[in-house]
Amino acid sequence: MRSSLTPAEGAPRLPWPWLIGLGGLVLAVLGLAWIASGQGFGLQLVAWQRDLHRALTEAVATLDAVPSATAWLSLLGLSFGYGIFHAAGPGHGKAVLSTYLLSQGGALRRALLLSCLASLLQAVVAIALVTLLVHGLGWLTRQAMESVVWLEQASYLLVAMLGLWLCWRALRLPRQAAVLDHAHDHPACDCAHHLTPRQAEDWRGALAVVASIGMRPCSGSVLLVGAASLLGHYWAGVLAVLAMAGGTALTVSALALASVVARGWAERRLQHSFRWQGLERGFRWVGFAGGLLILLLGLSLFMTGIRAPADVLLLNAPSPGPSPSASPFGGG
Repeated sequence: MRSSLTPAEGAPRLPWPWLIGLGGLVLAVLGLAWIASGQGFGLQLVAWQRDLHRALTEAVATLDAVPSATAWLSLLGLSFGYGIFHAAGPGHGKAVLSTYLLSQGGALRRALLLSCLASLLQAVVAIALVTLLVHGLGWLTRQAMESVVWLEQASYLLVAMLGLWLCWRALRLPRQAAVLDHAHDHPACDCAHHLTPRQAEDWRGALAVVASIGMRPCSGSVLLVGAASLLGHYWAGVLAVLAMAGGTALTVSALALASVVARGWAERRLQHSFRWQGLERGFRWVGFAGGLLILLLGLSLFMTGIRAPADVLLLNAPSPGPSPSASPFGGG
């Protein structure tokens, strides 16, 4: 059954080298931008993050000394700003999300949802680490921060698995498309209220993106909750980290929306010029290239972490010291 989106018969055939080259160029530029972000401007962002973290430490101390609305607003505002700058710095999460959206496609609403969920998950993991390790098991906050490295390695493995799954899905899509076309030719019932197999797979991939990004919390947020807990302000630390997640979501969402807009622009331009079937096949190979890039990124970061474990950037900040003996949930 011929798609209603098929252009006129006289439309030119899809130039494979051009489309594949375009997709490869987009992904290569994205990868180079991610690598370059670790130098120059990325290092300046790290320096700004450290300055903001010192200001956060002072804001927690001020809140402890003089609890007031001004102290609360200062702490939450600085946390929100720290989240913005933290998200603007180098990191694998932005590379994974933007590559996924550029190569696999997605609606603006879903891109926004993925960005917010990933940022929220990072905050929840940071809070859980301090709650379970420091308050539950009696670890030092520094030890809890060092455990972030293990979560980081796990997130890299999940990134590699996501890339492998995307490559496999791109290769088997032709067979799926044939089955779906046959189903459309012989409908059995109105199943509009159910997810199609393709939609279910898209959401599984999207949730894998969220997990691979969010399971690695920001070291600064772990230290912030630990420092606030030491001074008896556990819930202030929790709220500050959630405000930090809001700033992170703002920056990541901007990048995600830009990726979706760029993908949509390319699709609209190409649909007017080429046969739909050829165009669909070309974007399938772009999806494979995106999955391959994500796979290589995850493996590369994982191997780098094994050879030289990452240092926690903010360990030179004032140490929160021993774990508080009191429960953060109240009581003695």
